[in-house]
Amino acid sequence: MSERRPSAGPGTSLPRNNVHATGIRIGGLGILVRGPARSGKSSLALATLRRAEAAGLQAALVADDQLFLEPMGAMLDMVAPPATRGLIEISGVGILEEPSIERATIGLLVDLQDPASIERLPARATIRFAGADIARIALPRCDASFGADILVSLAKRPRNHDLNQF
Repeated sequence: MSERRPSAGPGTSLPRNNVHATGIRIGGLGILVRGPARSGKSSLALATLRRAEAAGLQAALVADDQLFLEPMGAMLDMVAPPATRGLIEISGVGILEEPSIERATIGLLVDLQDPASIERLPARATIRFAGADIARIALPRCDASFGADILVSLAKRPRNHDLNQF
Protein backbone atom coordinates (compact mmCIF):
# COMPACT_ATOMS: atom_id res chain seq x y z
CA MET A 1 0.00 0.00 0.00
CA SER A 2 1.21 3.45 -0.83
CA GLU A 3 1.80 5.44 2.34
CA ARG A 4 2.45 8.75 0.59
CA ARG A 5 -0.08 11.42 1.44
CA PRO A 6 -0.46 14.80 -0.19
CA SER A 7 0.54 17.69 2.01
CA ALA A 8 -1.76 20.64 1.59
CA GLY A 9 -0.96 22.22 4.93
CA PRO A 10 -2.97 22.35 8.13
CA GLY A 11 -6.70 22.74 7.70
CA THR A 12 -6.68 22.38 3.92
CA SER A 13 -7.50 19.52 1.63
CA LEU A 14 -6.55 18.79 -1.94
CA PRO A 15 -9.27 18.32 -4.57
CA ARG A 16 -10.10 14.79 -5.63
CA ASN A 17 -11.44 13.69 -9.00
CA ASN A 18 -14.23 11.14 -8.70
CA VAL A 19 -14.20 8.58 -11.55
CA HIS A 20 -16.45 5.69 -12.50
CA ALA A 21 -13.94 2.81 -12.41
CA THR A 22 -12.71 -0.11 -10.35
CA GLY A 23 -9.26 -0.26 -8.79
CA ILE A 24 -7.17 -3.21 -7.60
CA ARG A 25 -3.55 -3.80 -6.64
CA ILE A 26 -1.82 -7.01 -7.67
CA GLY A 27 1.68 -7.46 -6.32
CA GLY A 28 2.99 -3.92 -6.55
CA LEU A 29 0.91 -3.01 -9.60
CA GLY A 30 -2.06 -0.67 -9.17
CA ILE A 31 -4.64 -1.33 -11.90
CA LEU A 32 -7.51 1.00 -12.74
CA VAL A 33 -10.26 -0.63 -14.83
CA ARG A 34 -12.72 1.57 -16.66
CA GLY A 35 -15.54 0.89 -19.08
CA PRO A 36 -19.23 1.49 -19.60
CA ALA A 37 -21.81 0.24 -17.11
CA ARG A 38 -22.14 -3.56 -17.16
CA SER A 39 -18.93 -4.00 -19.17
CA GLY A 40 -17.45 -6.33 -16.54
CA LYS A 41 -15.26 -4.07 -14.39
CA SER A 42 -16.22 -5.77 -11.12
CA SER A 43 -16.12 -9.27 -12.64
CA LEU A 44 -12.65 -8.63 -14.03
CA ALA A 45 -11.46 -7.26 -10.69
CA LEU A 46 -12.79 -10.22 -8.72
CA ALA A 47 -11.42 -12.81 -11.17
CA THR A 48 -8.03 -11.07 -11.17
CA LEU A 49 -7.91 -10.94 -7.38
CA ARG A 50 -8.63 -14.70 -7.12
CA ARG A 51 -6.07 -15.63 -9.79
CA ALA A 52 -3.43 -13.38 -8.22
CA GLU A 53 -3.95 -14.98 -4.82
CA ALA A 54 -3.68 -18.44 -6.39
CA ALA A 55 -0.41 -17.34 -8.06
CA GLY A 56 0.99 -16.25 -4.69
CA LEU A 57 0.73 -12.51 -5.35
CA GLN A 58 -0.59 -10.06 -2.78
CA ALA A 59 -3.93 -8.84 -4.06
CA ALA A 60 -6.45 -6.32 -2.79
CA LEU A 61 -9.39 -4.27 -3.91
CA VAL A 62 -8.96 -0.51 -3.80
CA ALA A 63 -12.52 0.44 -4.80
CA ASP A 64 -15.37 -0.80 -6.95
CA ASP A 65 -17.54 1.33 -9.22
CA GLN A 66 -16.11 4.67 -8.16
CA LEU A 67 -12.86 5.95 -6.78
CA PHE A 68 -11.01 9.18 -6.22
CA LEU A 69 -7.86 10.21 -8.08
CA GLU A 70 -5.10 12.13 -6.30
CA PRO A 71 -2.02 13.45 -8.11
CA MET A 72 1.22 12.48 -6.38
CA GLY A 73 3.92 14.38 -8.24
CA ALA A 74 4.25 12.75 -11.67
CA MET A 75 2.18 9.76 -10.49
CA LEU A 76 -1.49 9.26 -9.77
CA ASP A 77 -3.04 7.48 -6.80
CA MET A 78 -6.49 5.91 -6.73
CA VAL A 79 -8.23 6.20 -3.38
CA ALA A 80 -11.23 4.30 -2.04
CA PRO A 81 -14.25 6.33 -0.93
CA PRO A 82 -14.68 5.51 2.78
CA ALA A 83 -18.37 4.58 2.44
CA THR A 84 -17.73 1.79 -0.10
CA ARG A 85 -14.23 0.62 0.84
CA GLY A 86 -14.05 -3.17 0.92
CA LEU A 87 -17.29 -3.67 -1.01
CA ILE A 88 -17.66 -5.05 -4.53
CA GLU A 89 -20.91 -5.46 -6.45
CA ILE A 90 -21.33 -8.63 -8.49
CA SER A 91 -24.34 -8.69 -10.82
CA GLY A 92 -26.76 -11.47 -9.92
CA VAL A 93 -25.12 -11.97 -6.50
CA GLY A 94 -25.14 -8.61 -4.75
CA ILE A 95 -22.60 -6.73 -2.69
CA LEU A 96 -19.72 -8.74 -1.24
CA GLU A 97 -17.00 -7.81 1.23
CA GLU A 98 -13.47 -8.05 -0.14
CA PRO A 99 -10.06 -7.43 1.48
CA SER A 100 -9.11 -3.90 0.55
CA ILE A 101 -6.53 -1.18 0.80
CA GLU A 102 -7.18 2.55 1.00
CA ARG A 103 -5.04 3.58 -1.97
CA ALA A 104 -2.59 2.48 -4.64
CA THR A 105 -0.51 4.22 -7.27
CA ILE A 106 -1.89 3.55 -10.74
CA GLY A 107 0.63 1.66 -12.88
CA LEU A 108 -1.78 0.37 -15.51
CA LEU A 109 -5.06 1.63 -16.94
CA VAL A 110 -7.33 -1.00 -18.52
CA ASP A 111 -10.08 0.05 -20.90
CA LEU A 112 -12.84 -2.54 -21.40
CA GLN A 113 -14.02 -2.34 -25.01
CA ASP A 114 -15.98 -4.16 -27.67
CA PRO A 115 -13.59 -6.89 -28.88
CA ALA A 116 -13.94 -5.73 -32.51
CA SER A 117 -12.61 -2.27 -31.59
CA ILE A 118 -9.37 -3.52 -30.00
CA GLU A 119 -6.22 -3.10 -32.07
CA ARG A 120 -4.14 -6.26 -32.43
CA LEU A 121 -0.84 -4.43 -32.08
CA PRO A 122 -1.41 -0.98 -30.60
CA ALA A 123 1.21 1.62 -31.48
CA ARG A 124 1.26 3.39 -28.11
CA ALA A 125 1.09 1.80 -24.69
CA THR A 126 0.72 4.98 -22.60
CA ILE A 127 -1.88 7.72 -22.32
CA ARG A 128 -2.15 10.99 -20.47
CA PHE A 129 -4.79 10.42 -17.77
CA ALA A 130 -5.70 12.97 -15.10
CA GLY A 131 -2.35 14.69 -15.60
CA ALA A 132 -0.15 11.57 -15.43
CA ASP A 133 1.38 9.35 -18.12
CA ILE A 134 0.08 5.85 -17.47
CA ALA A 135 0.57 2.54 -19.27
CA ARG A 136 -2.68 1.48 -20.95
CA ILE A 137 -4.11 -1.66 -22.47
CA ALA A 138 -7.51 -2.51 -23.93
CA LEU A 139 -9.24 -5.77 -23.03
CA PRO A 140 -12.52 -7.26 -24.26
CA ARG A 141 -15.49 -6.26 -22.13
CA CYS A 142 -17.45 -9.00 -20.37
CA ASP A 143 -14.58 -11.51 -20.58
CA ALA A 144 -13.32 -11.63 -16.99
CA SER A 145 -11.52 -14.96 -17.31
CA PHE A 146 -9.31 -13.92 -20.24
CA GLY A 147 -8.73 -10.43 -18.82
CA ALA A 148 -7.76 -11.76 -15.40
CA ASP A 149 -5.17 -14.10 -16.92
CA ILE A 150 -3.65 -11.14 -18.80
CA LEU A 151 -3.55 -8.86 -15.75
CA VAL A 152 -1.97 -11.49 -13.49
CA SER A 153 0.60 -12.24 -16.19
CA LEU A 154 1.48 -8.55 -16.42
CA ALA A 155 1.69 -8.19 -12.63
CA LYS A 156 4.12 -11.14 -12.44
CA ARG A 157 6.53 -9.60 -14.98
CA PRO A 158 9.55 -7.74 -13.66
CA ARG A 159 8.91 -4.04 -14.05
CA ASN A 160 11.06 -1.00 -14.47
CA HIS A 161 10.00 2.61 -14.83
CA ASP A 162 9.54 2.48 -18.60
CA LEU A 163 5.91 3.35 -19.30
CA ASN A 164 5.96 1.23 -22.46
CA GLN A 165 6.70 -1.95 -20.54
CA PHE A 166 3.32 -3.50 -21.29
